[in-house]
Amino acid sequence: MEIDGFDIDDLFDSEDLESVERKVEFEQLLKQLSPRDRRIEVLYAFGHTQEEIGTIVGLSQRRIGQILQETSKKHAESA
Repeated sequence: MEIDGFDIDDLFDSEDLESVERKVEFEQLLKQLSPRDRRIEVLYAFGHTQEEIGTIVGLSQRRIGQILQETSKKHAESA
């Protein structure tokens, strides 16, 4: 899966079963999100700070933090 030029496969070790399971969970989470929130999650997963993501997507750092928190909560509820 690729989003905004970021290949999700690069985040996970395809040789490690646990890593593959985390990849599947992450992709399932991304499918549940809006395009904006999916982009935010991917940017965050690739190491961008909340401030950097805010600049990229045009939101405040505080709002990015809220979105990441909401997404984390959704993920925990679906697990």
